[in-house]
Amino acid sequence: MTSNKEISRLIFLIALTLMIEALGLPQLFTGPLVNMMLILTSLTVAPVAGIALGVITPMVAALRGQLPGFLLFMMPFIILANAAFVFVFSLLRRWRRAANVLLSFSAWLGLLCGALVKFLVLYYATRLALPLLVGANVPEKLIAMMSLPQFFTALAGGAFAFLIYNMLRTRFHFK
Repeated sequence: MTSNKEISRLIFLIALTLMIEALGLPQLFTGPLVNMMLILTSLTVAPVAGIALGVITPMVAALRGQLPGFLLFMMPFIILANAAFVFVFSLLRRWRRAANVLLSFSAWLGLLCGALVKFLVLYYATRLALPLLVGANVPEKLIAMMSLPQFFTALAGGAFAFLIYNMLRTRFHFK
């Protein structure tokens, strides 16, 4: 059952994420911050809320014109990668849940595996699916952008989320 507190928290986290995207920062900053919000939302509200946020963020980026050219064709794959990131993280985190997420082996394993799955979805989408969809060679710059940087931004964002969640948990007594 969803409480008013969880709904309010989700609305706040969506608004905060949209503000982060609206800043128009380079991907080096925006990527980790959005990934942080995905994990933080799944930790403070629910995994399904983190997945919902992962669906919203690429759509907003497209509406704002932040996904030019080939990246518009990537939107379904970005959504899938975000959902897989949150899902794998949440699934593995449940394995041996610890009170302190910073000290939880399953949380770190979930973050590592989730980031790896996100990277693999985006990498293979640009290597295999995108050329079929657009009927052209995908620029190497796009392939490079959708490969290892995605893994590292997901890891960095998750680590930031763990730090913030741990502070919030002690201050506001989250679950």
